[in-house]
Amino acid sequence: MTEAGAGRRLLMVNIAYWVAAGTYGPFLSAYYTARGMTAAQIGMLLSISPIASILIQPLWARLSDRSGKRKLVLMFITLGAAGTSLLYYCAESFPMYFAVTVIFTAFFSALLPLCDALVIETAGQYHRDFAKIRMGGTLGYAFVVFIIGFYLEKVPMAQFALVCAAILLLVVVESRLPPPRSRAEERAVGSGGAKTGGKRQIFRSKEAVFVLAFAFVSQMGLGFSGAFMGRYVVMLGYSQSLVGVLSCISALSEVPILLMASRLVWRFGEIPILMASSLLMTVRIFLTGLGYIPTLVVAQLMQSVTYMTVYFCCTTYISKNVLPGKQSQGQSLLAMVQVGFASVIANVGGGFVSDMLGIPRAYMAVALMTLVLTTAVILIYRHSGWGEKR
Repeated sequence: MTEAGAGRRLLMVNIAYWVAAGTYGPFLSAYYTARGMTAAQIGMLLSISPIASILIQPLWARLSDRSGKRKLVLMFITLGAAGTSLLYYCAESFPMYFAVTVIFTAFFSALLPLCDALVIETAGQYHRDFAKIRMGGTLGYAFVVFIIGFYLEKVPMAQFALVCAAILLLVVVESRLPPPRSRAEERAVGSGGAKTGGKRQIFRSKEAVFVLAFAFVSQMGLGFSGAFMGRYVVMLGYSQSLVGVLSCISALSEVPILLMASRLVWRFGEIPILMASSLLMTVRIFLTGLGYIPTLVVAQLMQSVTYMTVYFCCTTYISKNVLPGKQSQGQSLLAMVQVGFASVIANVGGGFVSDMLGIPRAYMAVALMTLVLTTAVILIYRHSGWGEKR
């Protein structure tokens, strides 16, 4: 297969995944609010996917790496997510939504880390720039959230039929993924004198701990902001169409940063960019908490320098610094820390804090917490000596 042909197929997979994600995530808290759920109940429901990222998706990642059949495992999980998404139509109460979400996220939570592992690795093999591939996902996400926001305002019950259709589309494009490097080739590439470490070791360097720490802190802030955005907008008196517009704005803001992401990493390195992004996250959360449409728009425009920079730096750092044969497990560990532990705290803790303080004050409290934790990680990193080594 030609490099250009492989690039097009990788681009289509990335677009299809983010279209599926766009039909599900941004409108979920607004959907639960319309179904009569409290902020605490919404927080618990939204925490199920992060818990699945901690307990279930690492099992899929290990199966993917150990079997060597990453494409086949990914397609099986995607089919499982498509089928179980329709179970939402059987739910009528909090316990039923809880059970359905557990089943669905057992599959859906594994899609992003396994997709990223396969796409980033294959992109490197075919000399394709992952930033350009990821840009396709950004544009696909922006398009779908903008359109669906207006559509769901008229037909709210169509959401999970659309989720199922989008995931089935993802299965189709996954079936056309270009062949990745074989496991034997991976071992050959990784055998050039470098230590592969023990069976439980994943990364070449302990510096990866700090990459994961910044991912954790920034995601706690972003997770709270994103999880309760839909509910906040509804409580302010606006409709789901505004949720779609704000989500579209945040996605489109990622395009400029992706155009120069590889050059920024080459110029500054991942750690300094992660530091700056985590500090800017505090500003974004504060602006969201103000609750005015102009500040909400500015906060969403900061998606590029708070989420996408963190996502790109973390995923590419892991791809470059993971041991041979452990690509899926490396991205899985990032998902456990970022989408898992950080989001559980953001969703559950954020739900209870919102009920106690009200959502605007909860945003201010989370902004302060993000600033304190970011400062602590920066100081520990500097004290560790890694700052001088870089």
